[in-house]
Amino acid sequence: MTDDDFRLTIVGVGLLGGSVAKAIRRGHPHVHVRGVSRRPSTLERALDAGVIDQGFEHLADACVDSDVVVIATPVDRLAGYVIQAANHSPAECLITDVGSTKAGIVDDVGDDANAAAKFVAAHPIAGSEKTGVENATDDLFDGKVIILTPTAANRPAVREKADQFWRATGGRCLEMTPEEHDDRLAAISHVPHLMSSLVAKLTDPESLPLAGSGWRDITRVAAGDPEMWTAICQQNRSAVLDQLRRCADELKVLHQWIETRDDAELCRWLADAQAVRWRSDESDAGG
Repeated sequence: MTDDDFRLTIVGVGLLGGSVAKAIRRGHPHVHVRGVSRRPSTLERALDAGVIDQGFEHLADACVDSDVVVIATPVDRLAGYVIQAANHSPAECLITDVGSTKAGIVDDVGDDANAAAKFVAAHPIAGSEKTGVENATDDLFDGKVIILTPTAANRPAVREKADQFWRATGGRCLEMTPEEHDDRLAAISHVPHLMSSLVAKLTDPESLPLAGSGWRDITRVAAGDPEMWTAICQQNRSAVLDQLRRCADELKVLHQWIETRDDAELCRWLADAQAVRWRSDESDAGG
């Protein structure tokens, strides 16, 4: 990412896609950004906000001479867009994404040799319960982990380009396999989102005036897009189901301890959870 004058195409100009464009433009002011959306109103908002320089309704037209294409669409449609972009972009073009699942997408893209060579799947561990290009910021990825899941099909130059590109957004790159990504994210993101939604769903609306900061903290991510999270859970079905089974087992044990007034075991369980939370704070402090 040493050349300021390059062409970046964003497919799906929302919060994440718009933030990628803004983050890259911050360090590379001469980048030419093209946005792709099926909705003309989305492109108009992105143009008005200065997030993109050109808007396209058809992906093929926007990719013809692109240096980098970022797919920022729902995960259930992502692989198809990767393959389409690969078939309409230069041989040296990098195609990457911001999807929250990886194994199924990488497998589907792997059926097309040209797309598999160009595609380095990525997942920025950054975001917000807010949506839309109007909420995009140039610092969303600063200091955040960007998980890359390269494969043997990737050209070496494309793999290096992916690392350089994502570092240029301000993020810290970490490599792992697509399968490892999905297992870890089911535990650290996908099922926690379901638990957040569960707490919100179980809340009696008449009790909402009593809700304090704890309830708001726990339910913050429940405000996320339901359609997007449905697609994520179905794409990562196996790992999510494994984690849900673990949750069910833990709830049974908690029920038993509370029912039998086993304060010692309940306190130990809560202390173990507290220790994990403290380690998270220490990890953040260490960068």
